Amino acid sequence: MNWNKYYSVLLVFLMLLAHNIKLEAAEKITVGFGDALAPWVITKSDDGIIIDIIEHALAPLGYEIEKVYLPYARRLKSYKQGLLDVVSDINESTMTEKNLQGFLSDTAYTYINYAYSLKNRNYQLKSMQDLANYRLLSWQGAVAHLGGKYADMAYNNPLYSEHHDQSLQVKMLYLERVDVIQMDEQIFNYYRSKVGSQGDIDTSPEVDRFGFFGESPNGFLFRNLKIRDQFNQQLAKLRSSGKYQEIVNKYFLPAANDSDNNSN
Repeated sequence: MNWNKYYSVLLVFLMLLAHNIKLEAAEKITVGFGDALAPWVITKSDDGIIIDIIEHALAPLGYEIEKVYLPYARRLKSYKQGLLDVVSDINESTMTEKNLQGFLSDTAYTYINYAYSLKNRNYQLKSMQDLANYRLLSWQGAVAHLGGKYADMAYNNPLYSEHHDQSLQVKMLYLERVDVIQMDEQIFNYYRSKVGSQGDIDTSPEVDRFGFFGESPNGFLFRNLKIRDQFNQQLAKLRSSGKYQEIVNKYFLPAANDSDNNSN
């Protein structure tokens, strides 16, 4: 008997068997992400801060992340219909307002929202309620997500609107179709740079930004308690190892030299 040939065949068989076992062990998880939320979610390259966080947390445990990109309202509807196992951009306020059932993760990432206006408008905004007097374009789901004083302001503003495409917010601001936009600083920095580079709209004019909103902690809503708990454990490891900050630093853009107005 040709023992070398025998062992070679056996080795190939064992490798294929191990590969098949690995494939069978992988559990697919369908996760709903935003569709216009760069640099947190970048659909064209299938990455971004939020995507990297959940993949680095769950992939080592054998889970395969199937990404679905949807506007906020459709994302929540798809989760309710059982089409998603996990949905991003959730906090306790959203769960209550939208009657969502499931298991909310620890805070996985935090948006820092500002109200932006063109500097040449010289708006003297002193409080969040002052926004009720202006054409304000925000992101889809902001009222449910932020609640409280923000919701009161929005309900009292007949010129308030929301849109899922946050690049449109930046375009509308610089085209002077709206007076103020409300969005996360990193999303603003990203789309300001991207829209400006396309050449059709000049995004070089300085802006004032008003810090009425503070931090907006967010997490993932899971259907499965076990996977939620595993995610929380892995998230803590990402933070303690420095990998979490490495992910954030990979995508964050520096802000332009604009003016901060930190009224409350």
